Amino acid sequence: MLAKSIYELVPYCYLFLGIACIVIPHELLYTLIGIVLFLLGANIWRMRSEARRLDQKSQRIKQIRARYYYEFKPFILFISALTLTQWTQNEIILLSCALLCFSALVIIAMRLLNRHSHSLSH
Repeated sequence: MLAKSIYELVPYCYLFLGIACIVIPHELLYTLIGIVLFLLGANIWRMRSEARRLDQKSQRIKQIRARYYYEFKPFILFISALTLTQWTQNEIILLSCALLCFSALVIIAMRLLNRHSHSLSH
């Protein structure tokens, strides 16, 4: 078993290592490795977040098909924006990438606040 201080950092290490693989070198292989690492970190973060929810499982909205898209949406938006900024130089695309990053952060913030507010009200 990993120490709690190390265990807590694992998803963030994957996320930041994936971002570093995309941002630092400008090669396709490193970009693909970075995307995989980032999505692995996102999956670990998602599983931990799901396990730490305080609301009852029976009170959660049942999502069958779109569940994984819903859970990964902010991460997909962020990694898409980051990859586009690295591989394109168009100003309009860079502006849209900034909006995608902002959207991803808003979605994550709303989910965190929503999960905590439901756990406090029940």
